[in-house]
Amino acid sequence: MTPERYRAAVKRFILPKRFCGVAPLYLGVELVLGITIFNKCGGAYGILALFNGHPLEFAQWVLYTWSIVCLAIYAQGLAKVHRPTLYTFSQVFIFFSVDTLLTCAFTVYFTHEWFAANTTTRPPAAQGASDAYEYSVSLLVTLASLVSRLYFNFIVGSFLQELFFRPAYTLDTDEVETELRHSSLLRRLWLQNQHYCYILSRRILS
Repeated sequence: MTPERYRAAVKRFILPKRFCGVAPLYLGVELVLGITIFNKCGGAYGILALFNGHPLEFAQWVLYTWSIVCLAIYAQGLAKVHRPTLYTFSQVFIFFSVDTLLTCAFTVYFTHEWFAANTTTRPPAAQGASDAYEYSVSLLVTLASLVSRLYFNFIVGSFLQELFFRPAYTLDTDEVETELRHSSLLRRLWLQNQHYCYILSRRILS
């Protein structure tokens, strides 16, 4: 077995083959994208604060703007779950992976800010066993959400990996080049982004 085939076999073994061990991957991807889109709608709503004059921290501004970009990509992926393409789900996978890293970073940041604000606004005499319990519960909920997010990322990656190994989804480069030549500037930028995501996804998953 060549090193490339060995790495591919290891990756196929690590990634889940079914959602929660019982459901097909495409159902898992539908559920994952549906939940994620619902969450991103909150970020899209939060960007309205810019137009209402409410002050936003830089981290909040980045988070809300990123949510709008991801919302469009995830919505496209959800619409094509039953007729998937390598370009579409390569883009979904890469953005979902970056989104997972950002979610972890922002969760740690905002959790730290919340703990710091809650500690400084309450006198030491008021901080007792109830506060320790509250912090423990908050930490457990945060960790559970991050673990769920990582699992969702594996489900999306496994779904895309299955597409890579199915001849029916082989990429037609001539068709892509033709579409690039006859598309608008915005469409070309979108396709180029999908192409870069496809190259990166293939290196990661196959």
